[in-house]
Amino acid sequence: MEVVDFKVKGRQNLELSCIKVEPKKEPKAVIQIFHGMGEHKNRYEDFMIFMAENGYAVYAHDHRKHGASVYREGEHGMFTKADNWDELIDDCYFVSRQILKEHPGKKVIILGHSLGSIIARVFIARYNTIPHAAIIMGTLAPMGLTKLFPLKTVAGILNIFKGSKRSEFMASKSNDPLYQGIEGWKTKYDWLSYDVPNVDKYIEDPLCGYAYTPKFYIEFVKGIKQAQDTNLILEGKDIPLLFISGQEDPVGDNGVGVKKVREMYSGHGLTQLKLKLVDNARHEILQETNKKGTYDFLLNWVDSNL
Repeated sequence: MEVVDFKVKGRQNLELSCIKVEPKKEPKAVIQIFHGMGEHKNRYEDFMIFMAENGYAVYAHDHRKHGASVYREGEHGMFTKADNWDELIDDCYFVSRQILKEHPGKKVIILGHSLGSIIARVFIARYNTIPHAAIIMGTLAPMGLTKLFPLKTVAGILNIFKGSKRSEFMASKSNDPLYQGIEGWKTKYDWLSYDVPNVDKYIEDPLCGYAYTPKFYIEFVKGIKQAQDTNLILEGKDIPLLFISGQEDPVGDNGVGVKKVREMYSGHGLTQLKLKLVDNARHEILQETNKKGTYDFLLNWVDSNL
């Protein structure tokens, strides 16, 4: 299977860096991937090839200021006053339009991981004519104002004084609680997975694990609030939704927070909901030591919901 690179025009004339993998025969449907925070689209190539081998066309792009979706080299994570949350959502839609142009009439399944899961939760409501189903992977536990307000306030103050500089302080505040809960941790990214080579690759990858500017965190708080908003959830159609995370993923409070997110959607009248917590897995279930079982589960779920 060949991984094909292409570009899609995003907001502010930013060229979004995209990849796709096509099956050898007519695709059963199309899967569109939204990657997570501090990473990029190419980390999903193994999963994309697997799904293509099983009959699906799979697309992924780098979010703006991530991976290769930058104006200049080294801009990953460098959100400025010109960047905002809505542009992240709209960029995903522009890639969706390209998908529908290349595969007219095909059903589209959205897969969003971590940051991408928050994007996906907003996207499936705002652009509710696009997705036939969605996979909400490694999502964040619900956050109330007692958590969101201090985060936005600190980010706002740092944004005034640091401007376009990266904030190691905000990165530490976000990352430290995740690895400090891992017994016997050896690196600050052990919370990602049990797979040591995967963690090492992440640490060595210059397009992963960087600190963002404070403006990013201001926009991310907006996104989290949107994803939890009652009116937005009600705008979404009652489509098949899979909430899937590692049983030991600290981002989702070791499954407890993921269950609460699923209950949030159930409480808003949605009925086609499934919850899956992967045993012996942390945050990056597509990069875990037991990822093959997760691949098979996702394939079966998508097949059964076409």
